[in-house]
Amino acid sequence: MKEAQLNHQHQLLGNCSNQLSLGLLVLIILAAVMDKAVAGANLMVTPSRVVFDERTRSAQVTLLNTGDETGSYRVSFIRQQMTETGQFVEVTADEPGLYADPLVRYSPRQVTLPPGQPQVVRLMLRKPRDLAKGEYRSHMLFQSIPQAAKSSLESALEGEQQGISVEIIPIVGISIPVIVRHGALEATVRLANARLIPPSETHPRPSVMLEIHRSGSQSVYGDFRAIFTPAGAEPVTIGLVNGVSVYTPNSKRRFSLPLNLPEGTVLEKGKLRIIYLESGKDEKEGLLAETEISL
Repeated sequence: MKEAQLNHQHQLLGNCSNQLSLGLLVLIILAAVMDKAVAGANLMVTPSRVVFDERTRSAQVTLLNTGDETGSYRVSFIRQQMTETGQFVEVTADEPGLYADPLVRYSPRQVTLPPGQPQVVRLMLRKPRDLAKGEYRSHMLFQSIPQAAKSSLESALEGEQQGISVEIIPIVGISIPVIVRHGALEATVRLANARLIPPSETHPRPSVMLEIHRSGSQSVYGDFRAIFTPAGAEPVTIGLVNGVSVYTPNSKRRFSLPLNLPEGTVLEKGKLRIIYLESGKDEKEGLLAETEISL
């Protein structure tokens, strides 16, 4: 009887080897195409950024489980830098730079949220007396913790099922910047090389491609508006993107602003004005930079 069971297990393991190879290939392909936006599908994090200035010593971030199952999340800090195209790449712990994680304490480090349940993560700033002037930034990561389950390999060996299957349980997360500003900091910004990009098969809407140039000791963060004024007609807003940043130490970012044309609007014989505003402010109070395209 034992010999028959062993032969059965060996046969299953042989079948498992081939299926595992195929399963691992599927896993690699799916992992490669998984978009980061899925990370926040069942988790809402507010606010989308935290800034400690000279008058701020504490802050809080609220997590909300928007899914229909209980979820567990780990809270940690990671260090990232922004590329010229606005993507984030993780840096090693020993890479030189001004990082906020040594200056900020937070609690809790892990939470379990039933559906619809919120949880507050509290942050406390602790600046040493000899802290050098500058802007310090790290990113707070909220990472899902997958629930452990009996593998199909174990089930197959125990005779509960024939063969195996691959269950993909992605460890996903969403991150927000945490910024500490110490000392008198400043920044200036200008827009350059703006050009209109016509629609194409891959991008059915027109857009404006431009460069954001930042200088100074702190990052910039704001909202874009595209305003088209046809010859002899009233201006109309045809583009809107909020929360666009250029973080230190970067001095330039290439940005694409998609346009949404009202029915009957043709981008010709007029002016297209692009403005960059401080978030939450209007043009009179918060204009950071502007540029114009003649059509």
